[in-house]
Parts: sequence; structure tokens; C-alpha cells
Amino acid sequence: MDVGIIGLPFVGKTTVFNALTRENARIGTFSSGQEANQSVVKVPDRRLDRLAEIFQPKRTVSATMHYIDIAGISKGTMKQGSMDAQLLADLRQVDALAHVVRVFEDDNVPHIDEDLDPIRDIENMNLELSFADLQIIETRLDRLAIELRTHKNPQQQAERDLLVRCQESLEAETPLRELDFTPDETKILRGYRFLTQKPLLLVLNIGESQLGQQTQIVHDFAQAAGISDRMIPLCALLEMEIAQLDEADAGVFLEDMGLEEPALIRFIQISYELLGLQTFFTGGDKEVHAWTVPHGTTALEAAGKIHTDMARGFIRAETISFDELDRCGSIARAREAGALRLEGKEYIIQDGDVILIRFNV
Repeated sequence: MDVGIIGLPFVGKTTVFNALTRENARIGTFSSGQEANQSVVKVPDRRLDRLAEIFQPKRTVSATMHYIDIAGISKGTMKQGSMDAQLLADLRQVDALAHVVRVFEDDNVPHIDEDLDPIRDIENMNLELSFADLQIIETRLDRLAIELRTHKNPQQQAERDLLVRCQESLEAETPLRELDFTPDETKILRGYRFLTQKPLLLVLNIGESQLGQQTQIVHDFAQAAGISDRMIPLCALLEMEIAQLDEADAGVFLEDMGLEEPALIRFIQISYELLGLQTFFTGGDKEVHAWTVPHGTTALEAAGKIHTDMARGFIRAETISFDELDRCGSIARAREAGALRLEGKEYIIQDGDVILIRFNV
């Protein structure tokens, strides 16, 4: 799963990136850079740790997330075409966007628009993303107009009508993620990788003095702007400091600050929710592995995720929920208790399932 971190310059994007990845990317001056910070990180999951205790494998494989920290996008960047082409290409390849919005006040960190106005910043970023999509739509519509004048193609006509609908939506300042598309329309749009069609998470970067006010801050944002996007408030600077500590020291730090867990654990959870993803597990004495799949994935599709041979020769899936296996303490005791279920290829995988694929090729 790829998540692009975006925002205006000097809002804390790279600080959020460092907190998520435990990297030490340069902050402050990076906003003017022309290369994206990138890192692949393991998704923390206590269930995987427990399964490693149960199976005692030679290796444990976590699910991963790929974070891309894009240089600051200022007002007019997209319209003026001043964003580096490679950065824009990187941004179009991600699965979801995390828009870091500055809520903290700090006289030592100037705001690019002089005064602090988070709602305005959100609206400006939405406009920039819309401009980027409109440029692609307008270019394609010009080409389609030429082609349709010489040859009436039903598929091209359907594409044109769909793009006109998208254009009208963006010009009305409605992002494409808020529109409903049929499966056929979704297939047509897939290759465009429109930015406003990607799931969006608003990361409200608050100051340390605002800790304890997170619920009210989210409520105020929702009321002020009618924002329906998912939001997570966090103090990026504090989270970056926590990320640099070892587990024991981090626990003490969180307790001193009155925090139950790093806000970035919730960041990952919301990212999964945004993309409709879940985790299933496989386990044995050789390996315990966490796999990420969309909701609605069948046992056959899950088998193909593990290895194409498993899907090709699928017989059945021995399945048990993590909670049940945790209670039993081992696969042997789970089998004795009759807790293992035999599922066919159409079984819908549930979050936390531990499965063993039986196959023959």
C-alpha cells in the first residue's frame, strides 16, 4: 500500500514522514526539494507478534506500507505547471493521500500565506489537486473531439461523456472521490490515476499545547467546513520524538504525556479503512506471514496472493480466527477442539483469519 504525504510548505509533512518511518529526513528546508522522501515500513500488528509466539517460526513477515513525502505544494503550483513532472508522476501512483494540515501555532515557523487558516489551506490544496486532474481531462477531451469527428466509436463516446461529467464535477469544486461510478466507468478511469479520486486522510498537525483537545478539534473542523474526509489529529513533532525511542522508553514517554499509544498506530488503521483493506495470516514453523487484501477477498484469491500454484490447485482452506487461535494456544489444540473450519474457494476472508491452504498441482 502506497500513501503519498502532501501539504503546503512548512506544515510538518516531513516530520510526519519521519514519525511514520523512523527516518531522519531533513525537515524545514525540504519543501523546496525536487525529490520525494520514500520509505517502506513494517505495519505494527500485535496479532503477528502473538502468532510468532504460537508457531515459533524461523522468520516473521509483516505487512508493509510505502510512504512518499512529496515536496510542498503551494497555491498555483498545479495551474502554473511548476511541479516537477517526476514528483507528480510519483503522486499519481500512490493508493491514498495524506494531507498534512497545519493547526499548530509557532512564530518561529512562518506560514506561506502569512496567517494561520487551516480551512483555507484545505480548500487551496483541494483546488490544486483538481487543477492537476482538469489538465489531464482537458487534454484527453481535445484528443477525443478530433478522433470522434473522423470516426464514431461508442467506447470513445462513453469515455468522453464520463470525462465531461468528471470535468463538471471538478469545476464545481467536487472531488471525484465523492462521485459514484459504475464498474465499467471505474475501469475507464483507472488508467488516469486522478488525484481527487484517491482516498484522502486529513492529518491535523497540532501543537503540544493542544494535546487533550483532539476530539474538539476534529469536531470544529467538521462543523466549520462540512468536511466528510477522515481526519486524525496528531502532534507530528512529538510523534517523531517518540518514534526515535526504543519500545521501553517510548512507553514511559507516552505514559508521561498521558497518551495510550502513538497516534501513528491510528494513522495506519485509518489508512487501511480508507482503502478497504484487511489482514489475514498464514503460519507454520518456517514462517508466519501477514497478508494485506481488500475486503471481499475470497479464499481462492487469498491463495493466489500467497502463490499462484495455491490458487491453481486449490482444494480447501483450513481457517480459524486469530482470537480463537489465541485462546486455544496452538493449531493442534484448536484442531482437537474442533475450532478449525474447512472453507471452500468462495469463502470470504475475514480480518484476522489464520488460514492454511490445501492444494494440489
